[in-house]
Amino acid sequence: MDKALDSLSHKRGSVREEALCSIITDSTAKVQVQFAEKNFVTLVYRSLALLKKGSPKEVSLATQAIALFAITLGPGGNTHEIYKDSLPPLSQVLESGSESSKISSILDCLAIVTFVGAKDFEETEKSMQIIWKLIQPVALNVNARKHSPAILAAAISAWSFILTTVDGWRLNYKYCRGAISYLSDLIEYDDESVRIAALEALALIFESGCFNSLSTEAKCSSSCLIHEGNTSTNGYSPIQEMKDNILHRVRRLSLKDEVDKDRMSDWLKVFEDGCCPKTLVINWQNMLKSFAWYRLLQIKFMKRILGSGFNKHMQENEFLHELFEIVTPKREDVSGYGCQLYELDSKEVIAEYYEPELRKNNKSSIQRMFMSPNSFHNKAMTQLLNKRRMLSQKRRNGHYVVDDEC
Repeated sequence: MDKALDSLSHKRGSVREEALCSIITDSTAKVQVQFAEKNFVTLVYRSLALLKKGSPKEVSLATQAIALFAITLGPGGNTHEIYKDSLPPLSQVLESGSESSKISSILDCLAIVTFVGAKDFEETEKSMQIIWKLIQPVALNVNARKHSPAILAAAISAWSFILTTVDGWRLNYKYCRGAISYLSDLIEYDDESVRIAALEALALIFESGCFNSLSTEAKCSSSCLIHEGNTSTNGYSPIQEMKDNILHRVRRLSLKDEVDKDRMSDWLKVFEDGCCPKTLVINWQNMLKSFAWYRLLQIKFMKRILGSGFNKHMQENEFLHELFEIVTPKREDVSGYGCQLYELDSKEVIAEYYEPELRKNNKSSIQRMFMSPNSFHNKAMTQLLNKRRMLSQKRRNGHYVVDDEC
């Protein structure tokens, strides 16, 4: 990797591309903490220099390398330095109306360095505003242009990923209302990737408490109007109107022939019943907690950024252990000779389900969801136990095999 790092300043673009590919491959295959701590300044400096002079492929690889280093290092002074150094050039490229082929990777990089490296709400909000200008360009901006559905979906996903770190009560009233209104319009966009990204963002806003914040500010505003003698309030708040508008659009979309009926039924549950989608992840003999919607978005985004290295980083990356509250499996002496076997399963089992809030006295629902032999919980546990039995049998037979089938 040292040789590859030196090659980033080579005159030939093909050599730089090869070096970046090597760094990315090594950084995904193994959590290179010591190398990242020692060389992050050099890598970030040389990678950012490629934003101006590099080809679209170099830009994509360079920003991916920066993001991987940020994930490897985790929160702290080093990643905050990466954030501060990266924000100006990344935002400049986004605001300059650069080639579409560069934008997606830059959005991902900006989202990651902000997620890991931003130290306070002001820094986080700055990145969100930069991305939002790409989602909803200002009409008077000469560089504003309509981006492809893929870029629009990528921008919304990056914005939502950063939003997972923000308390909804801290969002600006006008900014939040404008975002909800615009995202609501995108529910019926003609591209599915944009529709899903918009629905994910709105579900996150529902969960984050942003609507509660808006309701509070709206009530304060109404009180001021009444105090000033304006009593034209009709009892129907703008916030409730926004919620009803979202529900109306989702219901209307669910009736169309070209959409996935099962998926839209799930989305209706989110917005009608407030049932936040949660994930049960059984991974490497660990059971992660059932996550709220914001956790599901974080896993989805991290998995896309890390690619083939997601499993490895989930096993060894301390930052991801803390982020997703993973309990690392203990080493176990199974040989009788003091030899410890660290048993890892490279295949994850993910079951997505909706877990509505249940009243404590609703015994039948609780039994159906958690105690029934056919419940999602028991099915997942059975799957995990079968995997463990298979591994135990292989170990007793004197060899160890990782099965790709779950």
